[in-house]
Amino acid sequence: MNSKARKYDYIVIGISAVIFAIIFVLSQIDQEGFVAALNGVVNFLCGNLGWFLNLATLMCIVFALYFMFSKYGKIKLGGKDAKPEFKTFTWWAMSLCAGMGMGIVFFPPAEVIEYTFRPAVGIGLEAGSYGALSWAMENTMMHWSLTLYGVYVIAGLIAGYVYHNMKQPFSVSATLYPLFGDKVYRYRSWIDGIVTFAIVGGVAGSFGYGILQVANGLSQVFGIGANYLSYIIIGIVITLIYTLSSVSGLKKGIQWLGDNNAKLFILMLVYVVIFGPTIFSLSLGTETTGSMITHFFSNMTFNEPMVGADKWSVWWNWLWYIDFFIFAPTTGFFLARLGRGRTFKEFIGVNMIAPGLFGMVWCWLFGGLAAHEQFFGGLDLNAIMLKDGTEAVMLTLFDSMPLSNVMKVLMMVIIVISFVTLANAVTSTVSKMSLKGQDDEAEDKDAPKGIQIFWGVLMGGIALLFLLLGGLDGAKAVKLLVGFPIVFLQVVVVFGFVKMFWSKQYLEVEEIEGKEVAQAAALKREKRAEEKRQKKEMKKNKANKGE
Repeated sequence: MNSKARKYDYIVIGISAVIFAIIFVLSQIDQEGFVAALNGVVNFLCGNLGWFLNLATLMCIVFALYFMFSKYGKIKLGGKDAKPEFKTFTWWAMSLCAGMGMGIVFFPPAEVIEYTFRPAVGIGLEAGSYGALSWAMENTMMHWSLTLYGVYVIAGLIAGYVYHNMKQPFSVSATLYPLFGDKVYRYRSWIDGIVTFAIVGGVAGSFGYGILQVANGLSQVFGIGANYLSYIIIGIVITLIYTLSSVSGLKKGIQWLGDNNAKLFILMLVYVVIFGPTIFSLSLGTETTGSMITHFFSNMTFNEPMVGADKWSVWWNWLWYIDFFIFAPTTGFFLARLGRGRTFKEFIGVNMIAPGLFGMVWCWLFGGLAAHEQFFGGLDLNAIMLKDGTEAVMLTLFDSMPLSNVMKVLMMVIIVISFVTLANAVTSTVSKMSLKGQDDEAEDKDAPKGIQIFWGVLMGGIALLFLLLGGLDGAKAVKLLVGFPIVFLQVVVVFGFVKMFWSKQYLEVEEIEGKEVAQAAALKREKRAEEKRQKKEMKKNKANKGE
Protein backbone atom coordinates (compact mmCIF):
# COMPACT_ATOMS: atom_id res chain seq x y z
CA MET A 1 0.00 0.00 0.00
CA ASN A 2 1.59 3.32 -0.97
CA SER A 3 1.39 6.46 1.09
CA LYS A 4 -1.26 8.05 -1.16
CA ALA A 5 -3.71 5.29 -0.28
CA ARG A 6 -3.26 5.69 3.46
CA LYS A 7 -6.39 7.33 4.85
CA TYR A 8 -6.59 9.64 7.84
CA ASP A 9 -8.72 8.78 10.86
CA TYR A 10 -10.58 12.04 11.32
CA ILE A 11 -12.07 10.99 14.67
CA VAL A 12 -8.56 10.62 16.14
CA ILE A 13 -7.48 13.94 14.65
CA GLY A 14 -10.76 15.74 15.36
CA ILE A 15 -10.96 14.98 19.10
CA SER A 16 -7.73 16.86 19.80
CA ALA A 17 -8.41 19.63 17.31
CA VAL A 18 -11.94 20.33 18.61
CA ILE A 19 -11.12 20.15 22.34
CA PHE A 20 -8.08 22.39 22.03
CA ALA A 21 -10.05 24.84 19.89
CA ILE A 22 -12.72 25.03 22.61
CA ILE A 23 -10.02 25.54 25.26
CA PHE A 24 -8.51 28.35 23.20
CA VAL A 25 -11.85 30.13 22.80
CA LEU A 26 -12.67 29.84 26.52
CA SER A 27 -9.25 31.14 27.48
CA GLN A 28 -9.75 34.19 25.31
CA ILE A 29 -13.20 34.95 26.72
CA ASP A 30 -12.11 34.96 30.38
CA GLN A 31 -8.44 34.18 30.95
CA GLU A 32 -8.45 34.49 34.77
CA GLY A 33 -11.67 32.53 35.09
CA PHE A 34 -10.37 29.85 32.76
CA VAL A 35 -7.13 29.36 34.74
CA ALA A 36 -9.08 29.30 38.04
CA ALA A 37 -11.49 26.70 36.66
CA LEU A 38 -8.57 24.63 35.35
CA ASN A 39 -6.91 24.60 38.77
CA GLY A 40 -10.23 23.84 40.45
CA VAL A 41 -10.81 20.74 38.33
CA VAL A 42 -7.21 19.60 38.93
CA ASN A 43 -7.54 19.96 42.71
CA PHE A 44 -10.85 18.10 42.70
CA LEU A 45 -9.47 15.17 40.69
CA CYS A 46 -6.27 14.89 42.71
CA GLY A 47 -8.08 15.28 46.01
CA ASN A 48 -10.32 12.32 45.22
CA LEU A 49 -8.07 10.09 43.13
CA GLY A 50 -4.56 10.66 44.45
CA TRP A 51 -4.53 7.32 46.22
CA PHE A 52 -5.35 5.64 42.89
CA LEU A 53 -2.42 7.36 41.18
CA ASN A 54 -0.07 6.05 43.85
CA LEU A 55 -1.28 2.46 43.50
CA ALA A 56 -1.32 2.58 39.68
CA THR A 57 2.30 3.77 39.56
CA LEU A 58 3.41 1.17 42.07
CA MET A 59 1.59 -1.52 40.08
CA CYS A 60 3.59 -0.69 36.95
CA ILE A 61 6.92 -1.01 38.75
CA VAL A 62 5.97 -4.29 40.42
CA PHE A 63 4.75 -5.95 37.21
CA ALA A 64 7.72 -4.69 35.19
CA LEU A 65 10.07 -6.38 37.67
CA TYR A 66 7.85 -9.46 37.69
CA PHE A 67 8.09 -9.94 33.93
CA MET A 68 11.83 -9.34 34.03
CA PHE A 69 12.70 -11.90 36.68
CA SER A 70 9.96 -14.51 36.13
CA LYS A 71 9.95 -17.40 33.67
CA TYR A 72 8.49 -15.05 31.07
CA GLY A 73 11.75 -13.09 30.88
CA LYS A 74 13.09 -15.26 28.05
CA ILE A 75 10.19 -14.52 25.67
CA LYS A 76 11.46 -12.55 22.67
CA LEU A 77 9.60 -9.63 21.09
CA GLY A 78 8.91 -10.52 17.48
CA GLY A 79 9.27 -14.25 18.03
CA LYS A 80 12.28 -16.49 18.60
CA ASP A 81 13.78 -15.74 15.16
CA ALA A 82 13.54 -11.93 15.40
CA LYS A 83 16.83 -10.00 15.26
CA PRO A 84 17.61 -6.66 17.00
CA GLU A 85 17.79 -3.58 14.76
CA PHE A 86 20.07 -1.44 16.91
CA LYS A 87 23.31 -1.82 18.82
CA THR A 88 22.84 -1.94 22.59
CA PHE A 89 24.35 1.52 23.28
CA THR A 90 22.27 3.16 20.55
CA TRP A 91 19.17 1.38 21.83
CA TRP A 92 19.86 2.51 25.40
CA ALA A 93 20.67 6.08 24.30
CA MET A 94 17.41 6.46 22.37
CA SER A 95 15.44 4.98 25.28
CA LEU A 96 17.17 7.27 27.77
CA CYS A 97 16.52 10.47 25.84
CA ALA A 98 12.96 9.62 24.80
CA GLY A 99 12.09 8.62 28.37
CA MET A 100 13.66 11.41 30.36
CA GLY A 101 13.07 14.14 27.80
CA MET A 102 14.05 17.48 29.21
CA GLY A 103 12.65 16.79 32.67
CA ILE A 104 15.89 15.47 34.11
CA VAL A 105 17.83 18.56 32.99
CA PHE A 106 15.15 20.85 34.38
CA PHE A 107 13.95 19.53 37.70
CA PRO A 108 16.31 17.42 39.91
CA PRO A 109 18.40 20.26 41.46
CA ALA A 110 15.30 22.45 41.77
CA GLU A 111 13.35 19.60 43.37
CA VAL A 112 16.06 19.05 45.98
CA ILE A 113 15.96 22.72 46.99
CA GLU A 114 12.15 23.00 46.78
CA TYR A 115 11.52 19.89 48.89
CA THR A 116 14.20 20.85 51.42
CA PHE A 117 12.77 24.28 52.15
CA ARG A 118 9.11 23.51 51.52
CA PRO A 119 8.63 19.86 52.51
CA ALA A 120 5.20 18.30 52.64
CA VAL A 121 3.39 19.36 55.79
CA GLY A 122 2.24 15.81 56.38
CA ILE A 123 5.80 14.51 56.64
CA GLY A 124 6.48 16.56 59.78
CA LEU A 125 9.99 17.78 58.89
CA GLU A 126 11.55 21.16 59.70
CA ALA A 127 12.12 23.25 56.56
CA GLY A 128 15.80 23.61 55.73
CA SER A 129 16.90 20.80 58.08
CA TYR A 130 19.15 17.88 57.17
CA GLY A 131 16.16 15.55 57.57
CA ALA A 132 14.28 17.61 54.98
CA LEU A 133 17.31 17.48 52.65
CA SER A 134 17.50 13.70 52.96
CA TRP A 135 13.77 13.40 52.27
CA ALA A 136 14.17 15.75 49.29
CA MET A 137 16.90 13.60 47.76
CA GLU A 138 14.85 10.43 48.32
CA ASN A 139 11.85 11.79 46.46
CA THR A 140 13.87 13.36 43.67
CA MET A 141 15.63 10.05 42.99
CA MET A 142 12.34 8.19 43.21
CA HIS A 143 10.87 10.43 40.50
CA TRP A 144 13.80 10.09 38.11
CA SER A 145 14.74 6.43 38.41
CA LEU A 146 12.50 3.35 38.71
CA THR A 147 9.20 5.24 38.95
CA LEU A 148 9.61 7.00 35.63
CA TYR A 149 10.84 3.99 33.71
CA GLY A 150 8.58 1.50 35.48
CA VAL A 151 5.54 3.20 33.95
CA TYR A 152 7.15 3.50 30.52
CA VAL A 153 8.60 0.02 30.30
CA ILE A 154 5.44 -1.90 31.18
CA ALA A 155 3.59 0.11 28.51
CA GLY A 156 6.39 -0.62 26.04
CA LEU A 157 6.49 -4.32 26.88
CA ILE A 158 2.75 -4.70 26.33
CA ALA A 159 2.81 -2.66 23.11
CA GLY A 160 5.79 -4.64 21.82
CA TYR A 161 4.23 -8.03 22.55
CA VAL A 162 0.84 -7.08 21.10
CA TYR A 163 2.37 -5.53 17.96
CA HIS A 164 5.34 -7.80 17.24
CA ASN A 165 4.09 -11.14 18.59
CA MET A 166 0.31 -11.01 18.38
CA LYS A 167 0.42 -9.07 15.07
CA GLN A 168 -2.15 -6.49 16.15
CA PRO A 169 -2.33 -2.94 14.71
CA PHE A 170 0.01 -0.15 15.73
CA SER A 171 -2.45 1.67 17.99
CA VAL A 172 -3.06 2.23 21.68
CA SER A 173 -6.43 0.49 21.44
CA ALA A 174 -4.61 -2.68 20.36
CA THR A 175 -3.01 -2.93 23.82
CA LEU A 176 -6.51 -3.74 25.10
CA TYR A 177 -6.72 -6.74 22.77
CA PRO A 178 -5.47 -9.28 25.38
CA LEU A 179 -8.47 -8.41 27.56
CA PHE A 180 -11.26 -7.67 25.08
CA GLY A 181 -10.21 -9.35 21.85
CA ASP A 182 -11.48 -8.02 18.51
CA LYS A 183 -14.33 -6.15 20.22
CA VAL A 184 -11.95 -3.36 21.17
CA TYR A 185 -11.56 -2.29 17.54
CA ARG A 186 -15.16 -1.14 17.41
CA TYR A 187 -14.02 1.81 19.53
CA ARG A 188 -10.48 2.12 18.19
CA SER A 189 -10.83 5.64 16.83
CA TRP A 190 -12.38 7.02 20.02
CA ILE A 191 -9.82 5.36 22.31
CA ASP A 192 -6.88 6.50 20.18
CA GLY A 193 -8.41 9.96 19.88
CA ILE A 194 -8.72 10.46 23.64
CA VAL A 195 -5.19 9.15 24.18
CA THR A 196 -3.87 11.43 21.46
CA PHE A 197 -5.52 14.44 23.10
CA ALA A 198 -3.85 13.63 26.42
CA ILE A 199 -0.48 13.04 24.78
CA VAL A 200 -0.54 16.30 22.86
CA GLY A 201 -1.49 18.17 26.04
CA GLY A 202 1.28 16.41 27.95
CA VAL A 203 3.94 17.20 25.37
CA ALA A 204 2.76 20.79 25.33
CA GLY A 205 3.32 20.96 29.09
CA SER A 206 6.84 19.56 28.77
CA PHE A 207 7.54 21.93 25.92
CA GLY A 208 6.59 24.77 28.24
CA TYR A 209 9.27 23.69 30.73
CA GLY A 210 11.89 23.66 28.01
CA ILE A 211 10.96 27.08 26.63
CA LEU A 212 11.24 28.60 30.10
CA GLN A 213 14.65 27.07 30.74
CA VAL A 214 16.10 28.02 27.35
CA ALA A 215 14.78 31.57 27.80
CA ASN A 216 16.39 31.76 31.24
CA GLY A 217 19.67 30.44 29.82
CA LEU A 218 19.70 33.02 27.03
CA SER A 219 19.05 35.69 29.64
CA GLN A 220 21.94 34.50 31.86
CA VAL A 221 24.49 34.02 29.07
CA PHE A 222 23.59 36.65 26.48
CA GLY A 223 21.41 39.10 28.41
CA ILE A 224 18.37 38.44 26.19
CA GLY A 225 15.22 39.20 28.14
CA ALA A 226 13.04 36.26 29.20
CA ASN A 227 9.63 37.54 28.11
CA TYR A 228 6.64 36.55 26.00
CA LEU A 229 8.40 37.52 22.75
CA SER A 230 11.41 35.33 23.52
CA TYR A 231 9.08 32.46 24.53
CA ILE A 232 7.30 32.67 21.16
CA ILE A 233 10.55 32.80 19.15
CA ILE A 234 12.08 29.88 21.08
CA GLY A 235 8.87 27.88 20.71
CA ILE A 236 8.73 28.42 16.94
CA VAL A 237 12.41 27.50 16.44
CA ILE A 238 12.17 24.28 18.50
CA THR A 239 8.92 23.33 16.76
CA LEU A 240 10.63 23.67 13.39
CA ILE A 241 13.57 21.55 14.56
CA TYR A 242 11.58 18.60 15.93
CA THR A 243 9.05 18.67 13.09
CA LEU A 244 11.80 18.58 10.45
CA SER A 245 13.56 15.87 12.46
CA SER A 246 10.36 13.81 12.52
CA VAL A 247 9.67 14.03 8.79
CA SER A 248 13.28 13.04 8.06
CA GLY A 249 12.41 9.52 9.26
CA LEU A 250 12.31 7.82 12.66
CA LYS A 251 15.56 5.90 12.39
CA LYS A 252 17.65 8.69 10.88
CA GLY A 253 16.39 11.43 13.16
CA ILE A 254 16.02 9.65 16.50
CA GLN A 255 19.15 7.50 16.19
CA TRP A 256 21.39 10.52 15.53
CA LEU A 257 19.79 12.60 18.28
CA GLY A 258 19.80 9.76 20.81
CA ASP A 259 23.43 8.80 20.22
CA ASN A 260 24.76 12.34 20.48
CA ASN A 261 22.56 13.53 23.32
CA ALA A 262 23.48 10.54 25.48
CA LYS A 263 27.13 11.45 24.94
CA LEU A 264 26.38 15.03 26.01
CA PHE A 265 24.64 13.73 29.15
CA ILE A 266 27.73 11.68 30.00
CA LEU A 267 30.02 14.66 29.27
CA MET A 268 27.96 16.80 31.66
CA LEU A 269 28.29 14.18 34.42
CA VAL A 270 32.06 13.99 33.89
CA TYR A 271 32.29 17.78 34.13
CA VAL A 272 30.43 17.82 37.45
CA VAL A 273 32.56 14.94 38.78
CA ILE A 274 35.75 16.89 37.98
CA PHE A 275 34.72 20.36 39.14
CA GLY A 276 31.86 19.70 41.58
CA PRO A 277 31.80 18.62 45.25
CA THR A 278 31.99 14.97 44.20
CA ILE A 279 32.80 13.38 47.56
CA PHE A 280 29.94 15.26 49.22
CA SER A 281 27.55 14.32 46.40
CA LEU A 282 28.51 10.64 46.47
CA SER A 283 28.24 10.52 50.25
CA LEU A 284 24.85 12.22 50.28
CA GLY A 285 23.66 10.14 47.32
CA THR A 286 24.72 6.84 48.87
CA GLU A 287 23.07 7.64 52.20
CA THR A 288 19.83 8.87 50.71
CA THR A 289 19.64 5.96 48.25
CA GLY A 290 19.59 3.67 51.28
CA SER A 291 16.82 5.83 52.74
CA MET A 292 14.92 5.74 49.46
CA ILE A 293 15.04 1.94 49.37
CA THR A 294 14.00 1.73 53.04
CA HIS A 295 11.12 4.19 52.61
CA PHE A 296 10.22 3.29 49.01
CA PHE A 297 6.71 1.97 49.65
CA SER A 298 5.80 4.67 52.17
CA ASN A 299 7.01 7.39 49.77
CA MET A 300 5.19 5.79 46.83
CA THR A 301 1.91 5.73 48.73
CA PHE A 302 2.25 9.14 50.44
CA ASN A 303 -1.12 10.96 50.44
CA GLU A 304 -1.37 13.52 53.31
CA PRO A 305 -5.04 12.72 54.02
CA MET A 306 -5.18 14.97 57.12
CA VAL A 307 -3.53 18.08 55.69
CA GLY A 308 -6.33 19.56 53.61
CA ALA A 309 -6.81 20.66 50.02
CA ASP A 310 -3.45 22.41 49.48
CA LYS A 311 -1.43 19.22 49.20
CA TRP A 312 2.24 18.91 48.35
CA SER A 313 1.52 15.64 46.52
CA VAL A 314 -0.72 17.31 43.96
CA TRP A 315 1.97 19.49 42.38
CA TRP A 316 4.87 17.10 42.83
CA ASN A 317 4.30 13.36 43.26
CA TRP A 318 1.00 13.20 41.41
CA LEU A 319 2.12 15.67 38.77
CA TRP A 320 4.99 13.34 37.94
CA TYR A 321 2.92 10.18 38.05
CA ILE A 322 0.36 11.73 35.70
CA ASP A 323 3.19 12.96 33.49
CA PHE A 324 4.65 9.47 33.20
CA PHE A 325 1.27 7.94 32.35
CA ILE A 326 0.56 10.59 29.71
CA PHE A 327 3.72 9.67 27.84
CA ALA A 328 3.42 5.93 28.52
CA PRO A 329 1.39 5.05 25.37
CA THR A 330 3.60 6.87 22.85
CA THR A 331 6.88 6.26 24.67
CA GLY A 332 5.79 2.65 25.06
CA PHE A 333 5.19 2.22 21.32
CA PHE A 334 8.44 4.00 20.57
CA LEU A 335 10.33 1.62 22.88
CA ALA A 336 8.40 -1.28 21.36
CA ARG A 337 9.54 -0.40 17.84
CA LEU A 338 13.15 -0.28 19.02
CA GLY A 339 12.88 -3.49 21.05
CA ARG A 340 12.13 -6.02 18.34
CA GLY A 341 14.41 -9.04 18.68
CA ARG A 342 15.00 -8.50 22.43
CA THR A 343 13.79 -10.72 25.27
CA PHE A 344 11.50 -9.41 28.01
CA LYS A 345 14.50 -9.44 30.38
CA GLU A 346 16.69 -7.47 27.96
CA PHE A 347 13.88 -5.05 27.19
CA ILE A 348 13.21 -4.22 30.83
CA GLY A 349 16.91 -4.17 31.75
CA VAL A 350 17.86 -1.67 29.03
CA ASN A 351 14.68 0.43 29.17
CA MET A 352 14.12 0.50 32.94
CA ILE A 353 17.09 -0.62 35.04
CA ALA A 354 19.94 0.97 33.03
CA PRO A 355 18.36 4.42 32.47
CA GLY A 356 16.98 4.32 36.03
CA LEU A 357 20.50 3.89 37.41
CA PHE A 358 21.71 6.69 35.14
CA GLY A 359 18.95 8.95 36.45
CA MET A 360 19.93 8.09 40.02
CA VAL A 361 23.57 9.02 39.40
CA TRP A 362 22.43 12.26 37.77
CA CYS A 363 20.40 13.09 40.89
CA TRP A 364 23.38 12.23 43.12
CA LEU A 365 25.72 14.62 41.30
CA PHE A 366 23.40 17.50 40.45
CA GLY A 367 21.23 17.18 43.56
CA GLY A 368 24.38 16.98 45.68
CA LEU A 369 25.83 20.00 43.89
CA ALA A 370 22.67 22.01 44.56
CA ALA A 371 22.63 21.01 48.24
CA HIS A 372 26.34 21.80 48.66
CA GLU A 373 26.00 25.25 47.09
CA GLN A 374 22.92 26.04 49.18
CA PHE A 375 24.43 25.06 52.54
CA PHE A 376 28.18 25.50 52.08
CA GLY A 377 28.75 27.48 48.86
CA GLY A 378 28.02 31.00 47.74
CA LEU A 379 24.68 30.44 45.98
CA ASP A 380 21.35 30.87 47.73
CA LEU A 381 19.41 28.73 45.30
CA ASN A 382 16.25 28.90 47.38
CA ALA A 383 16.18 32.69 47.08
CA ILE A 384 16.99 32.47 43.36
CA MET A 385 14.16 30.03 42.78
CA LEU A 386 11.68 32.21 44.67
CA LYS A 387 12.77 35.24 42.66
CA ASP A 388 13.35 33.86 39.16
CA GLY A 389 11.43 30.58 39.14
CA THR A 390 12.28 26.89 39.02
CA GLU A 391 13.82 27.26 35.57
CA ALA A 392 16.69 29.38 36.94
CA VAL A 393 18.14 26.77 39.33
CA MET A 394 19.88 24.32 37.00
CA LEU A 395 21.73 26.88 34.92
CA THR A 396 22.66 29.03 37.93
CA LEU A 397 24.51 26.03 39.41
CA PHE A 398 27.21 26.41 36.77
CA ASP A 399 28.18 29.80 38.24
CA SER A 400 29.98 27.88 41.00
CA MET A 401 32.28 26.07 38.54
CA PRO A 402 34.72 26.93 35.72
CA LEU A 403 33.57 27.56 32.14
CA SER A 404 30.13 28.46 33.42
CA ASN A 405 28.85 30.18 30.26
CA VAL A 406 30.16 27.40 28.03
CA MET A 407 28.41 24.79 30.14
CA LYS A 408 25.20 26.82 30.20
CA VAL A 409 25.17 26.87 26.40
CA LEU A 410 25.88 23.13 26.33
CA MET A 411 23.05 22.54 28.79
CA MET A 412 20.66 24.52 26.59
CA VAL A 413 21.70 22.34 23.65
CA ILE A 414 20.96 19.24 25.75
CA ILE A 415 17.55 20.65 26.69
CA VAL A 416 16.65 21.32 23.06
CA ILE A 417 17.88 17.93 21.81
CA SER A 418 16.13 16.15 24.70
CA PHE A 419 12.82 17.71 23.80
CA VAL A 420 13.36 17.23 20.08
CA THR A 421 14.00 13.52 20.74
CA LEU A 422 10.83 13.26 22.83
CA ALA A 423 8.69 15.31 20.44
CA ASN A 424 10.07 13.41 17.45
CA ALA A 425 9.02 10.09 18.98
CA VAL A 426 5.59 11.44 19.96
CA THR A 427 4.98 13.08 16.57
CA SER A 428 5.90 9.88 14.74
CA THR A 429 3.71 7.69 16.96
CA VAL A 430 0.68 10.00 17.07
CA SER A 431 0.86 10.48 13.31
CA LYS A 432 0.72 6.72 12.75
CA MET A 433 -2.21 6.50 15.16
CA SER A 434 -4.01 9.05 12.95
CA LEU A 435 -4.10 6.65 10.02
CA LYS A 436 -6.57 3.86 9.34
CA GLY A 437 -6.80 0.93 7.01
CA GLN A 438 -3.08 0.12 7.18
CA ASP A 439 -1.65 -3.24 6.22
CA ASP A 440 1.40 -4.80 7.86
CA GLU A 441 3.78 -3.31 5.30
CA ALA A 442 2.41 0.20 5.79
CA GLU A 443 2.63 -0.06 9.58
CA ASP A 444 6.39 -0.48 9.34
CA LYS A 445 6.71 2.83 7.50
CA ASP A 446 6.60 6.37 8.85
CA ALA A 447 3.36 8.31 8.52
CA PRO A 448 2.92 10.83 5.65
CA LYS A 449 4.80 14.07 6.18
CA GLY A 450 1.65 16.20 6.11
CA ILE A 451 0.11 14.61 9.22
CA GLN A 452 3.46 14.75 11.05
CA ILE A 453 3.70 18.47 10.34
CA PHE A 454 0.12 18.96 11.56
CA TRP A 455 0.80 17.31 14.93
CA GLY A 456 4.18 18.99 15.32
CA VAL A 457 2.74 22.46 14.79
CA LEU A 458 -0.30 21.75 17.01
CA MET A 459 1.91 20.66 19.92
CA GLY A 460 4.02 23.80 19.60
CA GLY A 461 0.95 26.03 19.44
CA ILE A 462 -0.69 24.44 22.49
CA ALA A 463 2.57 24.74 24.45
CA LEU A 464 2.75 28.47 23.79
CA LEU A 465 -0.94 28.93 24.59
CA PHE A 466 -0.69 27.38 28.05
CA LEU A 467 2.69 28.94 28.78
CA LEU A 468 1.41 32.43 27.98
CA LEU A 469 -1.76 31.81 29.99
CA GLY A 470 -0.29 30.41 33.17
CA GLY A 471 3.49 30.05 32.98
CA LEU A 472 4.94 26.94 34.61
CA ASP A 473 1.81 26.43 36.71
CA GLY A 474 -0.30 26.53 33.56
CA ALA A 475 1.86 23.84 31.98
CA LYS A 476 1.55 21.70 35.12
CA ALA A 477 -2.22 22.16 35.34
CA VAL A 478 -2.90 21.05 31.78
CA LYS A 479 -0.82 17.91 32.34
CA LEU A 480 -2.74 16.98 35.45
CA LEU A 481 -6.06 17.65 33.76
CA VAL A 482 -5.56 15.63 30.58
CA GLY A 483 -3.73 12.72 32.22
CA PHE A 484 -6.38 11.02 34.35
CA PRO A 485 -8.08 9.15 31.46
CA ILE A 486 -4.71 7.69 30.49
CA VAL A 487 -4.08 6.41 34.01
CA PHE A 488 -7.34 4.45 34.00
CA LEU A 489 -6.63 3.16 30.49
CA GLN A 490 -3.13 1.94 31.41
CA VAL A 491 -4.38 0.18 34.53
CA VAL A 492 -6.90 -1.76 32.41
CA VAL A 493 -4.20 -2.50 29.81
CA VAL A 494 -1.80 -3.90 32.43
CA PHE A 495 -4.58 -5.93 34.05
CA GLY A 496 -5.51 -7.51 30.71
CA PHE A 497 -1.91 -8.35 29.86
CA VAL A 498 -1.17 -9.94 33.24
CA LYS A 499 -4.46 -11.86 33.10
CA MET A 500 -3.53 -13.27 29.70
CA PHE A 501 -0.26 -14.66 31.07
CA TRP A 502 -1.70 -15.96 34.33
CA SER A 503 -4.53 -17.74 32.49
CA LYS A 504 -1.96 -19.34 30.12
CA GLN A 505 -3.44 -17.71 27.02
CA TYR A 506 -0.22 -16.17 25.69
CA LEU A 507 1.38 -17.41 22.45
CA GLU A 508 4.53 -19.02 23.89
CA VAL A 509 2.69 -21.07 26.51
CA GLU A 510 3.96 -24.42 25.21
CA GLU A 511 7.57 -23.21 25.15
CA ILE A 512 7.38 -21.75 28.68
CA GLU A 513 4.86 -23.97 30.48
CA GLY A 514 5.14 -27.28 28.64
CA LYS A 515 2.90 -29.18 26.23
CA GLU A 516 0.36 -30.43 28.79
CA VAL A 517 -0.30 -26.96 30.18
CA ALA A 518 -0.63 -25.58 26.66
CA GLN A 519 -3.16 -28.24 25.73
CA ALA A 520 -5.17 -27.62 28.90
CA ALA A 521 -5.18 -23.88 28.19
CA ALA A 522 -6.30 -24.51 24.61
CA LEU A 523 -9.20 -26.70 25.80
CA LYS A 524 -10.21 -24.05 28.30
CA ARG A 525 -10.11 -21.41 25.58
CA GLU A 526 -12.24 -23.55 23.25
CA LYS A 527 -14.75 -24.23 26.03
CA ARG A 528 -15.05 -20.51 26.79
CA ALA A 529 -15.51 -19.73 23.09
CA GLU A 530 -18.24 -22.38 22.85
CA GLU A 531 -20.02 -20.96 25.90
CA LYS A 532 -19.96 -17.50 24.33
CA ARG A 533 -21.29 -18.91 21.07
CA GLN A 534 -24.14 -20.65 22.88
CA LYS A 535 -25.06 -17.52 24.84
CA LYS A 536 -25.08 -15.53 21.64
CA GLU A 537 -27.28 -18.14 20.00
CA MET A 538 -29.71 -18.10 22.94
CA LYS A 539 -29.99 -14.32 22.77
CA LYS A 540 -30.65 -14.56 19.07
CA ASN A 541 -33.39 -17.17 19.59
CA LYS A 542 -35.06 -15.08 22.31
CA ALA A 543 -35.02 -12.07 20.02
CA ASN A 544 -36.61 -14.08 17.24
CA LYS A 545 -39.35 -15.36 19.59
CA GLY A 546 -40.02 -11.82 20.74
CA GLU A 547 -40.68 -10.79 17.17
